[in-house]
Amino acid sequence: MPINGNIGITNNDLGSVEIKNGVFEDDILTFAGAGTILDGTILARDSVSLKLVPFVKGGATNENGIPKAVMTYDVIAAGAGDESVRPAIGGQMSFQRLIIDADGDNTNIDKKVLDQLRDFTIIGLGEQELNILDNQ
Repeated sequence: MPINGNIGITNNDLGSVEIKNGVFEDDILTFAGAGTILDGTILARDSVSLKLVPFVKGGATNENGIPKAVMTYDVIAAGAGDESVRPAIGGQMSFQRLIIDADGDNTNIDKKVLDQLRDFTIIGLGEQELNILDNQ
C-alpha cells in the first residue's frame, strides 16, 4: 500500500545535557542581539559586566574564552539585552550534547575545552544514550 506524502516522521529526544549531580545558579545572560542560546551551550563570564556570555574557543575578549557554565535549556531573546537564566555551574554533563555557540554543535570541543570545564567542576562525559529512538 503506498504511503501518503503528507505523513511526517517525528523523533522524540527525551535526553538532557545534564547526566547527574547538576549544580545550578541564578544568573544573567547577555545577548548582543536577537538570538537563541541552545540547550547545552557553554557559557563564559564577561570580566567587565560580570554577566554570562557565549563561550568562544580561544577567545581573549573579557575572558570569553574561559568556560564557566552550561545552559540546560534553550533561551530566546527578541533583541539585545539581558535574560535571567539558571545554568549548570557544576555536575556531570553529556559530552555529545555540549555546544559551542559559534559552531552550533560540539565539533570543536576537545580535551582542552573539557579540561577547562573540569576546572569549574563541570565534567563532560561520553555515554551511549538509549532513549533516542530512530523512527526512520
